[in-house]
Amino acid sequence: MNKALITLSILFLFYLFPNYIFSQEEQDTLQTNTDSLQTEEQDPVKAQILDIIKQVNYRYESIDNIISTGEIKVKTPKIDESASIEIHAKKKNDLWFLIEGPLGVDVAQAHFGRKRFVFLDDLNDELITGSSSIINIGTLTRIRCTFDDLLNSFTGTVRIPKGKKDSLWLEDETSQYVVALKRGTITRKYWVDKLNYSVMKYIYYNKRGKILIQFEFSNFSSIGDAYYAKRIEVRRPSKREYFRLSLENVSLNQSYINFTVDYPSDVKRKNWK
Repeated sequence: MNKALITLSILFLFYLFPNYIFSQEEQDTLQTNTDSLQTEEQDPVKAQILDIIKQVNYRYESIDNIISTGEIKVKTPKIDESASIEIHAKKKNDLWFLIEGPLGVDVAQAHFGRKRFVFLDDLNDELITGSSSIINIGTLTRIRCTFDDLLNSFTGTVRIPKGKKDSLWLEDETSQYVVALKRGTITRKYWVDKLNYSVMKYIYYNKRGKILIQFEFSNFSSIGDAYYAKRIEVRRPSKREYFRLSLENVSLNQSYINFTVDYPSDVKRKNWK
């Protein structure tokens, strides 16, 4: 296998995820998964924001037990390549994927839970296990990410997490609401369709208003009153990095999903805390 494919195999695995460096305080803040949606809100604007978030998250949760296949593409200043991917997802805690290179050669398998991960590097015959922390994923892939962003990206659906200390405001763009939440030094903005509450894109900004990472969702399909995107694009403008996931076949509400990572008994093992 040539050097380009080996390099690509590593980069493919997580170019999708939020590709920015957080401070330790920001990491701890964004790792929090607790939602705080007040049932009684006197401020009418905040009440509207909370209702929008509630509607978005309801639709997110109604799509589950997903098996999909498609193509991933990574483009950076040094790489412009594609590969095949199979994805299994069960909200809120399980994501499995298999990446295959040319001629059906397995590149990697992984199972990420909210607490732990199992990662098999087929090309280097190495199995890595550990906690699903931002630091561990970042160390493994040289990219920082949250588990929730990971699920959003691989399922084509978006959940908006809200903490008790988040600052909220609402902007308006004709056919879309723009819901903004600020936590610590990071601001997240979500563009939400006014008619069906699908999230068209969301962006992370630093304290200076600079884009850290941008997620875009398109080519939507519907199930009931919920929608999921079959095309997901991620951009990191400062590094000229681009990721695209194109889902070709999507099966929802499956009765059984396998998250097993198969590996040989003599594989090299590493365990991270």
